[in-house]
Formats: sequence, structure tokens, C-alpha cells
Amino acid sequence: MLLLLAAPLRADGPAAETPNWLAEAKSALELGSDNAASLAAKALKAKPLGAAENRQMALTLFWTGHFEDSARYLRRALSSERDALLDQPTLPKLMPAEDARERLTQLAAKVEKDPELCFLAGCILMLDGDRTRALAFLVRAEELAGTDAQASRLVDAKSEDRNQSRGELALKEGDWEDAARAFTFAALDAPTVAENYAGLVVALAAANDDATALQLAANVYARYRLGTLFPWLDKLSPAGRAVADSAKRIENLEGAGVGHHRLASLLYFANGWYMSASEAGVRGLLIEKLDNFIHDIEGWMEDHELRGDPPQPNEPELPGGEPEKPPVKPQDPPVPPTLDDARKNIRRGDYTEAYKVLDNFVREGAEAEVYRLLFVVLVGRGELSNASTAMQTWFLKVGEQERTRLNHLRELFNSRELFDSWRREILVVRDADPNVGLPRLLNCVVEISRGRYNSARTELVVARIESPTNATVIALDRLLELDDYINDKTPDGVPDDPTPKAQLAKADSAFRTGKYEEAKGAYLQAMEADSSLPYLTLGLMRCYFALGDYDNAAQQLKLLFTEQDMAGRQARELSLLLDAGYDDLDAFERHLAALKQECDDRPLSSTPWMLYGVIQLTRNEFTKARDALQVWHDNVPGTRDPIVEKLFEYARKKAS
Repeated sequence: MLLLLAAPLRADGPAAETPNWLAEAKSALELGSDNAASLAAKALKAKPLGAAENRQMALTLFWTGHFEDSARYLRRALSSERDALLDQPTLPKLMPAEDARERLTQLAAKVEKDPELCFLAGCILMLDGDRTRALAFLVRAEELAGTDAQASRLVDAKSEDRNQSRGELALKEGDWEDAARAFTFAALDAPTVAENYAGLVVALAAANDDATALQLAANVYARYRLGTLFPWLDKLSPAGRAVADSAKRIENLEGAGVGHHRLASLLYFANGWYMSASEAGVRGLLIEKLDNFIHDIEGWMEDHELRGDPPQPNEPELPGGEPEKPPVKPQDPPVPPTLDDARKNIRRGDYTEAYKVLDNFVREGAEAEVYRLLFVVLVGRGELSNASTAMQTWFLKVGEQERTRLNHLRELFNSRELFDSWRREILVVRDADPNVGLPRLLNCVVEISRGRYNSARTELVVARIESPTNATVIALDRLLELDDYINDKTPDGVPDDPTPKAQLAKADSAFRTGKYEEAKGAYLQAMEADSSLPYLTLGLMRCYFALGDYDNAAQQLKLLFTEQDMAGRQARELSLLLDAGYDDLDAFERHLAALKQECDDRPLSSTPWMLYGVIQLTRNEFTKARDALQVWHDNVPGTRDPIVEKLFEYARKKAS
């Protein structure tokens, strides 16, 4: 023992220094060295999820001309860190300038129809300091892809994720399946955002998929930030009590542990059941007292004084009897959707909403147009088997002229890019297995609508071999043998929809020339494309007023009250300028006289009198306004509109 104690102590040598592969890869790429790719690969292997490492690999692959792989690694970098392209050196400082210019030239020749290459071009140009051209490519990338959250955020850092917004809306409407689909895409676009996973977990739990919800909840706990997740969950407001019921069910599963109580607390909180959320959290803390997520959610509710559950129908009444209920204002029955509503949704690529509209029309004996629109919607949703059924039903219901009408599918979309994106749903499945007849049968009908009869015959071959007795296949075969369809035709192109501002200008011009129906249609299209444009509501009100549709004109007037915040402003501040849209003021006076005649013909009605009175008030005809609004006041039963009441009082004061 003494000998051992007397033995000299040996100090360990210095630890071997780990090479900084990322720094070496950057230096190699800056110099254009041949080993830049291998060094970037080593850096990525050392830290596979690092934003800087994935960005370096993307730049190296761009330098070597591997554009598709470069775009993939750029997306990985942005998924790891949203601001991965900010505060970076310009392109000539990252790689040899001549090589960068050569690669940009090569890339420019390939980007036209490829969303990933457009995305890559936008990112590279942004690094190069050319933000103007970069934004053009990023916007194009989003147009081609339909939705691209990463491109949207690069264009505008404050832009919101459209998939996340769609998921939030679906939760509010109780459409759990659509919410799960939207949040899944949002999570794929932005895998570091906890809110996307939280929305997915809420949707899955409400849809009774408890096992998957429990599994994916770990992504929420690993990614959440205190200042963003809980405010977002608190404003989520999912429909009904399905989410709270799922929380109760998950808590009572056999062998429930801290993970079950943690998820139940999240679900209760998202549904506004704060007391239940707190109690579920306490049960979780009894199992694992150091659980960070439960401590955070409990602390957030305490800081914001959130407590209590929503009142339930079976709760006992409070002492003192039931409080007096305010009078219920009768509501107009909801306007049933029309096929035009389905077409509007198709034009902007919202196939889910179009499907919901068409669901009201699909019945035995439905008109052929229902099945044509359903075919388009189901292809857009990727449901090709059901799309085939709808297409064949339509095809066998219509005659040759409608079957072969050129561009009848293209004209349903507001742009060629959206139509091409829709077609790709068929082409991707067809190309995956060329020997399957279903996608080829669908594409045969699409090609006929494009005047591509030779291509349609080629597509029909496989379908004819697979289903020789199918009535649609036989009818298509006979159709394509006719002389009129031997040679291809080049149909006139369908122009893309004009911009919302162009539609607004077109509407104003049509109104001034007395084309009121045309003006109304243009205003509605402009509103559909961009409801934030100024004077849309006023323009629509003018059209309905000129057309004698006074009920709709009054509805637009009430929307104007909201737009001008008349609830918080003085009556004299109301601005209508109804006559300003007329070039011919005599026409305005004729329309006003027609409204007065409508009032005289409907002495017991309220709407035309209200409309006439407000118009006269904004023209400083206070006596006429007072008399008309007095009739409105006398004819309205129950609760009256407080804004119109305010205008009535103002007219009385000014007329006295």
C-alpha cells in the first residue's frame, strides 16, 4: 500500500481536439476546394439537425449543381431555424463568384414549373442580396405548390401559416378530420412550431384517436414556448365539448399515467375547462411532481386568473331563480349553398369547402353538373376512385357536345397553374403504375377537354384492356373513332382571372355605364379574391340599390356601419356617397324615386323605409329622413338596431 501511495501520479494528457468540420467546410467552399462537399457531409454527420450544417450542405450542393438536393437541405435548415437565411454573408463570400453566377444561370433554365427549384432560386437570390427577384421566385414557388409556409415566411416574416389557419377554423367548426389534415401539413411545413402539433393532438383526441394523440403530444412538450403556446391554445375555441370529453376519456384509461393527465390538462385547457385542466394537472403532479409542462400550464392559468368550467345543462340553478333572459332577436334562416358557391371554392382551390357544398346536392336523380363538379373536387382531394365514379356518372348523363366541350374543365379554375396542379393529382398516380386503368381513364376525359384526342386514345388503351365491358370505356372508344376527333384541336386559351383591383375597376366602370348586373358580378368576384379592398361594400350596395334589390342593399348598408365603426362614432360621421358612383345623376334620382315607391307600396315593412331614411339623412334631407325612419321605428317589433336608432335621433334633432 505504501508503495502504491509513493508511486508518482500520472496526469492525463490533453483530450484530442474535435475538428470544427463546419468551419472547414465554409472555408473550403469559399475557396472552391474539391473537398468542400466531403467536409460539409462530415459537419452534417456531426450535427444532423443543425440549421447551419444543413444550410452549408445546401450551398455546397448548389455549388456542385445538385439543385433538387440543395433545395431539400435548405428546407431542413429552415425547419430547424426559421431565420436560417438572415444575417448571412452575400453569395460571393460563400463561394467563388463566377461559379455562383454560372449555377444561377443553369438554375434559371429549370425553374419555370418546379416549385422546389423556384424556392431554391428565391433563397439563393436572397443570400445574394437581390431581394426583389428573390421575392418573385418565392411567390411563384408558393403559387406552384398551392401552399408553402416556408416560402411565405421568407416573403413576409409576419405571414401566417395558411394550413394552421385552416386547421383552427376546422376546429371551431368541429370538422376534426379536416383539422387533423390541415395541422399535419402545417407540421410538415414547420416542424419546429409546437402549435401545429398541439392543434393536431386536439383534433386527433376529438376524433377518438387517443393512441396517436398521446404519441404525438411528446412533440408539443419538446417544442413549446410559454409565451406562445398557451395564448394560442386559449383562443382556439374548438366546437362543442368533444375535446373536453376526450380529455375525460383519456384520464380514465386503464393504467393512466402522468402522460395521460398531462394531455388531459392540455385538452381541457384548449376547450376552456380551466378547473378540470387544473385538477388533471394536480393528478399528474402527484405522479411526477417535477413535470415542467404541467407546472407551466398551472402557472399560466393562475397568472391570468383562469378558473372554473363552462356551465353545463345539468348544473343546479343558482339561488334567486332563473335570471330574466333578454329578448331573442329573430334571425333570418341561413341561405342554402348553391352550385355557384361550389364553383367559387373550386376556382380558388378550396376543394374541401366545395365538397361540403356539393354534399347537399348529391342524391338520386341529381343533375349532371353536380357530378362534373364532384369529379373535379374529388380529384383535387386525391380521392381518384370516387372521382372516377363521379366522372362516369356525369359522362353517361350528358351528350356528345357536353362531353367534348373544349376547356370545360380548365374554365373552372382561376389560373392555368391551379389547373395544372389539379391535373398532377392524376398524373402522379398514373406515372406511379402505368398499367392501372383508373387514372388513365380520368386523364382520357381531361385530354378530350383539352382537344388532345391522340393522347386520349393512348390513355384509353389500358382502361380498355382492364375493363372492356365498362359502359364509359365503350362510349369513349366510340367517341374517339368519330371523324371529328381524329385530329387534335388547339382550343382558345382561357385567360387567368384578373387581379382583384382590376375587377374592382371593371365593376366601377360597368356601374357608371349602367350595366348594373355586370358590375355586381365584378364586385362579387373582387370581394371573393380580396375582401379587404376599399369601397367593395359600398359598390355592392349601389348595385343592389340600382337593381331594386332593397333587402340586399340594406344588408350591405349594415356592413358599412360595421366598416365605419358607427357603433362608436357620432351619427353625423356616417359617410355614404351613394350618388358618387353615378355619371348620370338623373339615374340616381330615378332609382331613389323607385325606392320611395317601394316604401309607399309596403307601408308595414321596415327595410325599405330604413334604407330610404338613411340615404336621405346622408343627403342632409333631414325631414324626409326623420319621417322615413319614424315608419321604420314603428314597424320594427322587439329589439331595434342601435345604430339606426342613433341615426333616427340625429334626424329628429336636425329636422326640428
